[in-house]
Amino acid sequence: METIVEVDGVPYTFVTENGTTALRLDNKTTASNDTNPADLHLPDIWLVTRSNGMPLFAVRPDVCDKPFRILSADKLYAEKIQWFEPLADFYRERLWVNPKSSVEGSEVYDAYKQHTWQTIIDFAIVDRPSFVYYRNLPGDWKKQSEGGAKFLLCLVEGDPYWTDGLGQIPFAVDTFRKYWEETREVDAAILKTGQTGLDWADGTLGGSDNGSENVYDNFIIIRACLWASENFELVLEKRPMSAQRFGPSGATVASTVFKPSSATRLKTLIDSGTLAKYKTWKP
Repeated sequence: METIVEVDGVPYTFVTENGTTALRLDNKTTASNDTNPADLHLPDIWLVTRSNGMPLFAVRPDVCDKPFRILSADKLYAEKIQWFEPLADFYRERLWVNPKSSVEGSEVYDAYKQHTWQTIIDFAIVDRPSFVYYRNLPGDWKKQSEGGAKFLLCLVEGDPYWTDGLGQIPFAVDTFRKYWEETREVDAAILKTGQTGLDWADGTLGGSDNGSENVYDNFIIIRACLWASENFELVLEKRPMSAQRFGPSGATVASTVFKPSSATRLKTLIDSGTLAKYKTWKP
């Protein structure tokens, strides 16, 4: 099977056979007495494939990287490479996505758990106790059938993401709402949510990813908090309670009510100004 990948305006043909993908380089025919070696140009590209060799997408290597590779998505994930948050560690620019990724029934389509931003939102807005976001419990989106369904990759409206990155969204939305109700201040709630994300980095209290904290998970948490701040409304309600405990006017109770606006914040990269404002890790 042949797949055409265009890199900087130049088309390259990759051939997949028997679970292996290779770049096909077509060279011109030369005279028999021509002893000069042919100049074969390899594209500056890392082509990411399924385990069966089917091309999924491609990223551009950094200047210090090996310029040409064909590697599986599992290998790319093990190297912590990501292509959706430029200011986070291990970023590589995404160059190409297989156009069959959104074609139902294709091998490429089946490599992903297919989602829209709305399906992720539908999961994230459900009220749940905070403890269910613990690893492997019902709030652990990446493991749920209506969430990541244990896939390594999700395709969201044509864009690939690591599933564990998107899995931060429901946790962050729920946690932000909790802190917003407590603090009644958006910025404080975002910062407290970010810190909670660090405290539960591997899905367990006090867990750590054993590396830099400038990783895509924490950027997705900021995205989710900003989205929640624009799609929920903080409602303050006076409730009559024991005058002895709360005084004659009772207590003011805060709640967050879903007021859908748009999914734009979930799609939007974190820029340097936003990062400086909400970053909860060092350096």
